[in-house]
Amino acid sequence: MLALSCTVNPVSGRSEFVLMDEQDEQELGDRAAVQVEQEIGIVDDPELSAYVEQIGRELARYSPRQDVEYSFKIVDMSEPNAFALPGGYVYVSRGLLALANSEAEVANVIGHEIGHVAARHAAQRDTASKALTLLSLLGMIGAAAGGDGTAVAASSAFGPVAIAAYSRGQERQADAIAQELTSRAGIDPKGMATFLRALEDTTRLQTGASRIPTFLDTHPGTGERLAEATTNAETIRWQPRFSIAPTRAAYLAKLDGLVVGPSAREGVFHENYFLHADLGFALRFPRGWYLRNEHSRVMAIAPTRDAFTMLELEGPGDDPRAAAVAYARKNDLVFGETAPIRIGALRAFRARAKVRTPGGFADALLTWVAFDGFVYRLSAGAAGGSLGRYAGIFRSFARGFRPLRPEDLEFVK
Repeated sequence: MLALSCTVNPVSGRSEFVLMDEQDEQELGDRAAVQVEQEIGIVDDPELSAYVEQIGRELARYSPRQDVEYSFKIVDMSEPNAFALPGGYVYVSRGLLALANSEAEVANVIGHEIGHVAARHAAQRDTASKALTLLSLLGMIGAAAGGDGTAVAASSAFGPVAIAAYSRGQERQADAIAQELTSRAGIDPKGMATFLRALEDTTRLQTGASRIPTFLDTHPGTGERLAEATTNAETIRWQPRFSIAPTRAAYLAKLDGLVVGPSAREGVFHENYFLHADLGFALRFPRGWYLRNEHSRVMAIAPTRDAFTMLELEGPGDDPRAAAVAYARKNDLVFGETAPIRIGALRAFRARAKVRTPGGFADALLTWVAFDGFVYRLSAGAAGGSLGRYAGIFRSFARGFRPLRPEDLEFVK
């Protein structure tokens, strides 16, 4: 197995042991990319997307790894973020573009994500995770055989700590790769340092202090990365060559019209109400629950984390019962008691069922409601045995679906 799993890393040029081959990486990335588009969403701005793609393509020309097809997209996230998936998928958020002050800063961030792909960091982390899990298990078995409880605890804790340190090394390597790629493309490698400074300033503005790195952090502290990037930029020799937006004003002109903060196109929260101006409805979620607005669903999670309520679009239609039957058939669900109901003047259909969740099966109360040419599914679930305790809240949640009122629009920005 060792012989079959040794490959040459495109960045370091050294042989390394990995358990995930290039085809596995590509398949994993392909699946994850579909999930990103469904759950986060891609910004619909062809000109800005083409701009980011052009920067990424230029940098990818100099990537140490050329056996993948790189793609570059803007995800619809208000937070400054960037990430890469195996197989060459690179994403920056609209929040990151808004935070950046120059093309060089964006280029260095994109270069950082190319670095993760080029150095096969996903495969490395997969291998490290599996290897350390095995080592921890063997250590626990050995310690248990010797009756050493302290050793058992230490062995079980070793894996996550080592993986975290391993990931911090990957982040430093990706920073260095980014500055190498930008300098080779003729883009200022100092952009990495100035962007990290902006990120550090934003953290101070929001929290009143720099983020204090913890022992299990997967990223080095921003200040640490800033110092290393500044030092690297001062030692790298480069000549200006590539530029689409050569000045800060030209860069900002590229962002003209970009939404900053939560996008009303995805609906907005006002207190515990979810308001969707484009689709014309409002929904009341349980007060005091944790609210999440994702691209394909809106959720509220109980403070005790043993119950949830969720809104999803079932699809076009005007027959809630037919939508419920189709959903049960598709998901192999067996309904308990069912009943056609009315929510105000709207037709609806309610059913009891057990549904699969990431944490196992949950008792659920499902309601389909027809409104303005679409059927929406309102799911409310609780951990086994808790449905009765939340029955009143769940029914109130479903009854909280209604058409948007004119006065609601003042809360939609």
